[in-house]
Amino acid sequence: MTARPNRKIVALAALAALVVVAVIAVAAYRLGQDTTNAPAPFGTPTPSTTASGSSPSPAPGSPSTGSSQPGLPQGPARAGEGGRMTGPAGLPLGYDHTQTGAVQAATNYLTWMNSIRIKDKNTADAMATATAADHKTRAAMIESFDLLRTGLDNVSDAQTEPTRGAYAVQHYDGASASIYVWAPYVFTQSGHASQLWSIFEIRLDWVDGDWKLTKALVSRIGGTAVDPADPTGNPSSAEKQSILSRTPADPGEITDSAEQEWLEYANAAR
Repeated sequence: MTARPNRKIVALAALAALVVVAVIAVAAYRLGQDTTNAPAPFGTPTPSTTASGSSPSPAPGSPSTGSSQPGLPQGPARAGEGGRMTGPAGLPLGYDHTQTGAVQAATNYLTWMNSIRIKDKNTADAMATATAADHKTRAAMIESFDLLRTGLDNVSDAQTEPTRGAYAVQHYDGASASIYVWAPYVFTQSGHASQLWSIFEIRLDWVDGDWKLTKALVSRIGGTAVDPADPTGNPSSAEKQSILSRTPADPGEITDSAEQEWLEYANAAR
């Protein structure tokens, strides 16, 4: 069975985001492959194609449609900010015991560790130690980083860019939090740049006076129903609202994404 382009994109994003074996199995299922033939960590997909192999239609609410659909409201969280201390590789630590603090912790952990920074094992291990809620989580993160590092030899740049996307608080009770971040993962392999838009779920616990990751860096990953009309640009607030209000149809997705209250970051890219 020939893999459909959008399924390949999500599978590659899943591996790039360091998701555990269960998610890799879902990605392999969606590729129509056996789980023993998981895709390579990085590739050169074409994010702007849809399941049918054609270019996607502009999302309702994008500038090209002329829709007057309202856009996402702006939230208080600022990507790359928050934290009272500086950890390994400049990673902010020491967040407020608030919902906004949890969002900023989740966003920064994703940005710092789902990046080229993990090519250095000492740096990756130090970041895992600083952000893990317990020893089991730390060990799982280090193992994931070690596995992914083997596929980074030809990758010259890799980073998540949350200010171009949005976030949602799926759960928050003060002791734990589940944060959704919709953002592009941008990487350059052998001189070819690719952009993979995905929703990442980051789960946190309040431990020892800070928000810490529990079980993994990313607990779940999924795609939206469509990508932005221009995957390389900064979608408008209206286009974000249109995209995130749709329920993804593919199995294995984060299917409750359309039920969330999505917000733009206070320092959203324009």
